Amino acid sequence: MTFLNIVNELKQKYHPTSDVVIFETIFKLSKKVKNKVDFATNRNQNIDFRISKISKYLDDYFLKKKPLGQILKTTKFCGLNITIFKNIFEPRSETELITEDIIKYLYKNKQLINGVDLCCGTGCMGLTIKKLCPWVNMTLIDIQKKAIFNTKCNAKLNNLNVKTYVGDFYKTLISHELKFDFIVCNPPYVDIKTLDKSMIKYENKISFTNSDDPQYFYDQLIKNKNKILNKNGKLFFETNKYQLLII
Repeated sequence: MTFLNIVNELKQKYHPTSDVVIFETIFKLSKKVKNKVDFATNRNQNIDFRISKISKYLDDYFLKKKPLGQILKTTKFCGLNITIFKNIFEPRSETELITEDIIKYLYKNKQLINGVDLCCGTGCMGLTIKKLCPWVNMTLIDIQKKAIFNTKCNAKLNNLNVKTYVGDFYKTLISHELKFDFIVCNPPYVDIKTLDKSMIKYENKISFTNSDDPQYFYDQLIKNKNKILNKNGKLFFETNKYQLLII
């Protein structure tokens, strides 16, 4: 079966507009087709992976609702290669857009040199900032040891030099007497009472919620900002409406 045949067959089986998921899965499994240029060149050649393998991946995604990043163990985020460990929160496309807006702000405000990414997960936000704003010094913090190990792996993968801490949110900054020019944070903001169990089947609950108050993490950072931010420092939040909030 050719690459073109498999794409058409899988679109018909799963969803006619599922091109992105199908292509990303092919790029992961194939040794000779790693992007759409490769696909255009090799579309009439026979596939170099087992049909059963790609069918399993797509069954997991479309039928079992497993996040694609947890299936493929990798994703692209603002051009960076991001490895995703089991149960670690997968970067969302909305977070990509917000990170791009933060980077635009930093380019206009180059006095903001020292930054920290709280609740960093895979490290996608902080590492992207370091990659695209190389004059910035970045520190990344997460309460999960596994998440920090994931972040360190992604820093090495993308040849980026950052500091990391396993720690409890802003309290780690206070305990280490650390202050920064800016803080970025995509905090857990789902009300624990409304948490859909399907959301935590493949990703850690703590990534979605840690309180019955969706505003808790925002309020705590704002309340303690003078202890953890330098003068004229900035807070960058992702909100539950997938918007960037700057304070």
